Amino acid sequence: MRSAFILFSLVFLLSGCGELAPTDSVVTGPEDGESTLNRSTTSSTVIYRALDFVVSGPDGETRPDVEIEFFRGGDIFLTDIDGNLLTNSSQVKTQTDDRGIGRISAIITIPGCTSDTDVVVQGSVLATVGSASHLWEVNITRTCATGS
Repeated sequence: MRSAFILFSLVFLLSGCGELAPTDSVVTGPEDGESTLNRSTTSSTVIYRALDFVVSGPDGETRPDVEIEFFRGGDIFLTDIDGNLLTNSSQVKTQTDDRGIGRISAIITIPGCTSDTDVVVQGSVLATVGSASHLWEVNITRTCATGS
């Protein structure tokens, strides 16, 4: 009897922690990015604001108030919409808004040139909802070669 009560309590508590997406959810997101920066010996910071990931059903209907989780990869860090580094900039959970959008921003720092070899920096943001996910990737090249 006690085990059944504990199990019931656990299920009740978990159901109150935000809605989980139905198993047929689909996640779409922004197109991958690619940029080239001019030669510079100082580092640069690039902020990718409002990376919108949309959670929908297989027929395209949006899914609001669903928990969405973001993970960073490579040289990128997760930020709020204003570009402020988040406390846990590797993993963030939030709810989709009334349009089914989960929004995150990201920041990436590109080192300055120290030789004639181009600097390449890569990063990614993975948005997951249950078993559905979308990976956004960015590649930034700083051109360091000098003309002859």
